[in-house]
Amino acid sequence: MGREVIVGKNSTVWRRLSRRSDIAAHFHVAISHSELDGMSFLPNDRVWILSYSRKVEENSALIDKLGRAGVGEYVYISSATTNVASRTRCYRYPTVKLLAETLARKKLGARILTVGMMYEQPSELPAGATIATSYDDLAAFMLAPQWLDSAEQPVRLIRRYERPFASRLEEIAFALYGHAMSMLHRWPCALRPIDLILRAMGYKWYGYLYLSNRTWFTTTS
Repeated sequence: MGREVIVGKNSTVWRRLSRRSDIAAHFHVAISHSELDGMSFLPNDRVWILSYSRKVEENSALIDKLGRAGVGEYVYISSATTNVASRTRCYRYPTVKLLAETLARKKLGARILTVGMMYEQPSELPAGATIATSYDDLAAFMLAPQWLDSAEQPVRLIRRYERPFASRLEEIAFALYGHAMSMLHRWPCALRPIDLILRAMGYKWYGYLYLSNRTWFTTTS
């Protein structure tokens, strides 16, 4: 394998990863989606795709451009929250992210690396149980990737982490929110006004993150 190339140098994930000396020494090329047209790729490059747009057509255009680059290997870094899309399409991020992942697999033959909520310190994670990925784990994988036997199988670089609730009030709010989510079933986005209140209160576990976590915990052992 030749150069390790990052597409998505302005992403939060790359900005935090690139501060690490081991990553900076290993990944010599990092570009944004807007720099693709002027980029000269090599046949043995490996491209890690971190770029993401809220617009489906912009993600599709990015993947089409990368397809014309003809590099040795593509890796699309996806999100554990894409599992929400099998239940509802009312949340934009997991829906658009899943569509981009599907396109990357279909048009590029990309390997899929699935990560959870990214964190450097556990204190950054919400209270309760969360599917998450540490920057240490992601960096270690990117420096020495270990793929499954089939390129069709995504690597899930995720773990379940639990943090205590900050107060009894938050614990009660979490339980009530879960009950409301169950009652609404296919229409969880009806809770968005409540999501705004929870956000204002400093809680981070609402919305599609809550639904994604619960889906992971109830469908996997």
